[in-house]
Amino acid sequence: MRSAFPALACLALLLPACGSHAETQPLVVDPLPPRRGRSSAPASASAAASAPTSAAALAPAPVPDPEAARLFLERYAAPALPLLPDVRPSRVLGLAFDGSVRGETAGMSAEGARFGATLAEGERAWVPVSYPVGACVTVVAQGGIGVVEVDLFLTTSGPAPVRIVAQDARTGPTAVIGGKDDCFLLLEPFIGNLSVSVRKGSGMVLVQQFRPVTRDR
Repeated sequence: MRSAFPALACLALLLPACGSHAETQPLVVDPLPPRRGRSSAPASASAAASAPTSAAALAPAPVPDPEAARLFLERYAAPALPLLPDVRPSRVLGLAFDGSVRGETAGMSAEGARFGATLAEGERAWVPVSYPVGACVTVVAQGGIGVVEVDLFLTTSGPAPVRIVAQDARTGPTAVIGGKDDCFLLLEPFIGNLSVSVRKGSGMVLVQQFRPVTRDR
C-alpha cells in the first residue's frame, strides 16, 4: 500500500502559516503598501502536487526585526550624520556593494547618486527622499569591514512623531528594501527620510536607490 505521508505533506503546504508577527511589531505603525513583483497567492493543489518544491520556496518570507525598529525609534532623536554622495569606499566594500546590487536590482536602474557614511555602533545616517505616486523603489545598503549588522528604514519626516513606512528584513552587513524581482510600491506621493544605521559593529556603509526601467501597466 502506498504511504499516505506524501498526501499529508501536500495538504500541510496548503494550510495557512500559524501565528502572526503583527503583534511583535507595535512600533511599525503603518501597514506596508502592496509590492510589485511575485504574487503572494498560494499555489493551487494541482500545482503543488505536480511541481517540485525547493527548500527556498517552502521557507517563510523574512520579516522585519522588531528589535531593530525599537532601537531605531529609541535613538532617532540623537544627532545623525548625513548620507553623502560620491564617497570613496575601499576596494573590498566597492566589490561587495556591486555584488549586492547585481543580485537585487535586475531590470532596474540607479536613482540618483550612491551615498555613504562611516558609522559607529548605534549611529544613524540619513538623506531626504521624495517619490511620486506609484513609485516602486528598491534600496540597497552594504556595510564594509567591521560592520556586522546594518538596518535600513524609510520613514516619514517631522514635525510629527516619526513613522516607519518600510524596513529591511535581512540580517548581516547587507540591508535591502524591495529587492530581487520586487520593489516597494508607494500608493501616494511620499516625502520623508531614508536612514541607515549600524546596529552592531562599525565602519563605512554604502546606500543607493533603484527604480524599475519599465513599469507594469
